This record gives sequence, C-alpha cells and structure tokens, in this order.
Amino acid sequence: MTREQDEDGGRRRLRRPASIKDVAAAARVSPTTVSHVLSGNRPVAEETAERVRSVVSRLGYVPASTARNLQAGSTNVIGLLVPDITNQFFAELAKGVEDAAHDLGYGVILCNTEFDPDREDRYLELLRGRFIDGMVYASGSPPSRGRLASLLGRFPIALADEVVPGLLEQTILVTADHRAGGRLIGQHLRELGHRRVLAISGPTDLVSSLERIAGFREAFGDAGVTEVEGAFVERSGYHLVAAALEDGGPRHFTAVFAANDLMALGAIAALEDAGLRVPDDVSVAGFDDIMIASRVHPRLTTVHQPAYDVGRTAGAQLLSYVHRDEVPPASRHILPVRLKVRASTAPVRPPR
Repeated sequence: MTREQDEDGGRRRLRRPASIKDVAAAARVSPTTVSHVLSGNRPVAEETAERVRSVVSRLGYVPASTARNLQAGSTNVIGLLVPDITNQFFAELAKGVEDAAHDLGYGVILCNTEFDPDREDRYLELLRGRFIDGMVYASGSPPSRGRLASLLGRFPIALADEVVPGLLEQTILVTADHRAGGRLIGQHLRELGHRRVLAISGPTDLVSSLERIAGFREAFGDAGVTEVEGAFVERSGYHLVAAALEDGGPRHFTAVFAANDLMALGAIAALEDAGLRVPDDVSVAGFDDIMIASRVHPRLTTVHQPAYDVGRTAGAQLLSYVHRDEVPPASRHILPVRLKVRASTAPVRPPR
C-alpha cells in the first residue's frame, strides 16, 4: 500500500496497488485478456494488446506472482534472444539454454528477432520491464548494441555464439571457434585441389561471419577466392550462386564455401537447377552441421559447432552467478569445432 495526498487539503489515504481487474476495466477488456497479453500464451489483437500494455504501464500493475518474486529478490526467469528459431542451429542452442535453466529451477522467455533490429529493440524493451534475472543474447544485430549495453545495469548478460564488440569486458561470452572452423574448410578444399572458390559470407557486421571467412583465407590463401556477402538464410545462398553462374559459372569457381549450412543448401539447389552436379562439377561446403546437413543428398561437408553446448554453457555460466546473487565477472569460453567430411566435396575433376 502507498500513501497519496488528497486534493482537498492535507489528509492522506492509503492507495492499494492496481489489480488485474483495474487494468481490465481501464483497457475495456476482460481480466482473462489482460492475462493473455502479459503471459503471451494466447494470441491477442495487436491494437488490444497495445492498449492493455499502455494501461499496465500507466497504472504500474505488477502481477501477483512477479510481486512475490520481487520481494524475494528474484523472478527465477531469464530471457533468451535468438535471430531465427527455425534455423536448427539456434533451436539446439535454445534447448541448451533451457536445459541449463531447468536444472536450477528457472524459466526462459524466448524472443525470436528474425535478424530485425526493430523487432529486437522491442524485445529488449519488453525484457527490461519483465524483471528478469539475466539474459542470454544470441542475436547479434549491431544496431541494438547501445540498447544492449544499457541493460547491463539491470541484469547480467551472457553472449552466446556471437561477439558484440564493446561489451566483452562486461559480459560472459560463449562461442565456437569460428576462425578455426574456417581454416578447416580452407585446408580441406585446397587439399582436394581446388584453386577457385566462391566464398559466401554471412552479414559482414557480424563477428562470427568475419571470423569464418578470415580463417578460410588463412588456410586457402587469398588468390582464387571470390567473396560475396550473404544473409545466413537458404534463399541467399541460392540467389548468390545463381548470379555467379550467370557471370561465368564453373569457369570461375570449382567449389563453394558458404558460411552457414542453410546458404550451402541454397547453393546446392542453384547448382542443380543449372544442370550441374555436386560434387562432380562443383564441391560445396557449409558451416554449423545442422541436423539436415547429414540427411540431404548429397550429404553436406561442413564444420560441426556444438550448438547445444554453446547454449547450455552460456545458460549455466550465467545462472551459476545469478543463483548465488552474484554479479558474474567477464569471461570467455571458446568451444572447439571439427570438420565433417561428407559427400558434397570431392577432388577437382576436368570440366564436362
């Protein structure tokens, strides 16, 4: 209860905290609709949801369960941001975070940003108001770095899979060795006799993408490498390879290195649509080793990075301090990768 001044002079009265019924009445909806908006468990029309959130903010409504947890100093909930939950790599990473949280009795709020900076900003603002105990961040959209940094004073953050420059001295970092993975692919293709490679990077403002291509060049060399920027989605690999084929095709490259498996799968589709065989005419290699990589035809040569372990380690490191009500020190955890040679790469053969 709080005290507030009456307008008619001097007397003070107790003001009770806003209830869910108060919010419902002010927003002209039912208490059940308010509950659905706050929990996110059921779809609610966006206009209605915005009206409810506005009233919640204006009245300062705090759900009863959250209020009890806040009095105890914890909500037993952490946030998790990923860029694409349909990508099997991030699905595995999310499972690792959730398992680590479950082991310590914590829940996870999952936010899927779709590599959209505006969408990410909205999720970060949502988490700011949700009284979470910490956050695992695997999204890596550079425009939100300032917003991300501003949250460090509210709760601890673990970076999973993606380095965010400027925050390494204040966060936990858990990532695979992206540069080493790029070197493995570069060495593999060179040993097969390839000397002309189309290298498809991910977004060049992501450190993981830069590290993979840098490692590849370290092992393969710069000569003979044509680099184009992709977007870490299958259609990006397809369109970039299709465009390269129009510009000269296998005369310009005998292999494709795509900086993630989804782009590699798109590259294979584009080559096959152009009447080329993988690996007889063009070899293709990816990065991540998502589940489908070992099931497509031809099975994809790639770099295995331990997505589940990245997520579980990030969650466990974060919560090991949160659980003890301690501020985690900055730390780095670089997990090893390994080459998975399959049927999509082969020695260079004379052109048909």
